[in-house]
Amino acid sequence: MPDDHHEPDPSATDPNGIDLGVSDGSVEPVPGEPASETTTRRAIGITTVVGLLVGGAAMFYVVRRLAQDWPDASDALVDAEAAWLVLAAAGAVLAMVSIGWGWRHVLALLGAPVPAGRVVAWYFVGELGKYVPGGVWPVVGRGELARRGGVPRGRAYASVALSLAMVYLAALFVAAGFLPFAVSDGGFSAWMLVLLALPAGVVLLHPRVLGRLVRLVEKVGRRTVHLEIPQWSDSLVLVARYVPTWFFVGTATWAVARSLTPDASYPTVVFATVLSWAAGFLAVPVPAGAGVREAVLTATSGLDGGVAAAAAIVARILFVLVDVAGAAVGAPLAGRSARHAREGPSASPEQTHGRR
Repeated sequence: MPDDHHEPDPSATDPNGIDLGVSDGSVEPVPGEPASETTTRRAIGITTVVGLLVGGAAMFYVVRRLAQDWPDASDALVDAEAAWLVLAAAGAVLAMVSIGWGWRHVLALLGAPVPAGRVVAWYFVGELGKYVPGGVWPVVGRGELARRGGVPRGRAYASVALSLAMVYLAALFVAAGFLPFAVSDGGFSAWMLVLLALPAGVVLLHPRVLGRLVRLVEKVGRRTVHLEIPQWSDSLVLVARYVPTWFFVGTATWAVARSLTPDASYPTVVFATVLSWAAGFLAVPVPAGAGVREAVLTATSGLDGGVAAAAAIVARILFVLVDVAGAAVGAPLAGRSARHAREGPSASPEQTHGRR
């Protein structure tokens, strides 16, 4: 049964008339009131400072990680074949861009269409937060960039959460497809039990489940979240859109391994790579799955221990460099505030808490 209808709250609109997607029950501001403008500027200033602090912390952890990994990586790269590393770099770039591209489709599904270039820029800049301990920072980074770019707050943050769920659910589907090759090549590994999260992820995207999660967020945050819950079929289509991402990720890591040894099996290394990323994502407190991804890759790739460890380290450095380069290129576009953001239709009460 749909919840009672919530009247739009003027407090959920910024001075430029952009719906922020949430209502906190505050007193209606008087139009033209200088205090409201001051409050808005203060909020923008606070989020800017927080963004700068998180960005600075992200760069600190990125540099520290590179410094820790580089000695081992440099030793491995001495005998590496350059052509395979070029292929790996191309795969890494395509993988990261495809995640940002997929996020654009999630935003459109939630009624907030945005040009692809802006969304990819938001993705690269905001995603640097994954290197900061805590797990929440990439969500905050991408969500705030989207909000400041004109996407209603509720849709901005929901789109990030949904895109993360969809991209890693796609990872589990791809890993499940390669599972027979991995078992026949290297036998069973306890890390393969990560695939048990696949059915739970599919159920999580059901409108009734998402609707309950929205109501929980409303109850905890004491805010009304104006969000259209997508159809289950639409969500699963977007999961399928992320499948190529994992072929790019797996191919990039396999190419790194192939540069070090001719014995790298494509299906087994792809399986191990995708499974390692999924396991790293589920290890929420660990920044960017550091350590977890390397352990899973070593255990399930079928490679010699030393080669597997070297491939994991070199691949991580490669993806970090792609993240940093993408953020540097996208920063000017990501930082722009949209004054005329397009919005899809507002959600009806039935849509807000899911379709039956």
